[in-house]
Amino acid sequence: MTDQQWKTFFETCAEVLGSGGHRNPALSTSWCAWTLFDRLSSDLHYWTCGLPALRDVGESYIKDSGVWGQPFLYSGLAHVVIPREYAWEAGDFQNDTHTHGTRTQDLDALSAALRSADIPHRLTELVLEIKLY
Repeated sequence: MTDQQWKTFFETCAEVLGSGGHRNPALSTSWCAWTLFDRLSSDLHYWTCGLPALRDVGESYIKDSGVWGQPFLYSGLAHVVIPREYAWEAGDFQNDTHTHGTRTQDLDALSAALRSADIPHRLTELVLEIKLY
């Protein structure tokens, strides 16, 4: 994937799934997981968060202080996974204000838009992903 393809990928995600990504799944209109090449050879860490907003999408990286909280170079991305459905919960058990639920993401529409933009990806019943390893 080139930097331009990654940029188009994230812009398309924001346009199709919305720019309401947040670090808290209860407040987010989208959700994803990602890892970097250097994390694959160390601790296999995946971050989870809402998808970046349009304002977070730079020419060659996801910008600092946005939805993802820190910058990530596109050239370092090894795997991005977007689930068709994700769970959220919020509130306080002690005060009996706990709520929870699930949200679905229209991966079929996202996949169609990505195909139109010639962005390689994989779509299954569970996820849409870009996996580069």
